[in-house]
Amino acid sequence: MIKPGTSLVLFIIVLILVYLFLPWKGIFFIIITLLFLTHLVYCSANICSQAYINTFCKANTKEKKIAITFDDGPDSKITPEVLALLDSYNAKATFFCVGQNIADNEELLKSIDEKGHLIGNHTWSHARWFDLFSSKKMKTDIEKTNDHIFEIIKKKTKLFRPPYGVTNPALKKAIKNLNFNTIGWSIRSFDTINSPEKTFKRIKKILSSGDIILFHDNQQHIVEILESFLEYARNKNYEIVALDELLNIEAYE
Repeated sequence: MIKPGTSLVLFIIVLILVYLFLPWKGIFFIIITLLFLTHLVYCSANICSQAYINTFCKANTKEKKIAITFDDGPDSKITPEVLALLDSYNAKATFFCVGQNIADNEELLKSIDEKGHLIGNHTWSHARWFDLFSSKKMKTDIEKTNDHIFEIIKKKTKLFRPPYGVTNPALKKAIKNLNFNTIGWSIRSFDTINSPEKTFKRIKKILSSGDIILFHDNQQHIVEILESFLEYARNKNYEIVALDELLNIEAYE
């Protein structure tokens, strides 16, 4: 993946060459500019581009091990159902929790931890325009979540996932000294927009060893999707493990 800084240097070199040798400078300048801007958008929107932040998106393994993650909870109604289902299949997951949701569900966060699942930071606000925050505001939002998680379970998480998987230079600066392992995904379930049948069919089609699957534990139909997925994974002899085991990283300080 070409880093944005490298792209800028190449962009400048190309522009100089265009200016010196080509008669159709204007059109070519527009095309190159659009390509460069498209590249920057891709780098920001694709958490696995590695352009701004080193991110774990999939384990390099041939073993039939996978990890499942949940974003945007905890949810007082749905998360307990997800936990019960995970228990019935003896599967461990990672919950990237939104701080303001934790504030309303502290006992539920304790339950997630006590059941052996991992807890990650998914910012306090999960604001729609979080990626437009200043780095200082981002850092405050993220640290507030970490502090609250620590107050409840007495563990300082090292797992972080940005809202919507968007990264940029401001976020890079915000988490620079926070000692996080930033986590992406290799399979995005699209459980927030697709029907349970379509979601499960998509995951089943592309599932492979080392995958990290993104679900959401605040979606009403996630229990139906998850049950189908867990049964399929078991029948195909996939072992569902926690992220720290799959990636050989530390989940807490």
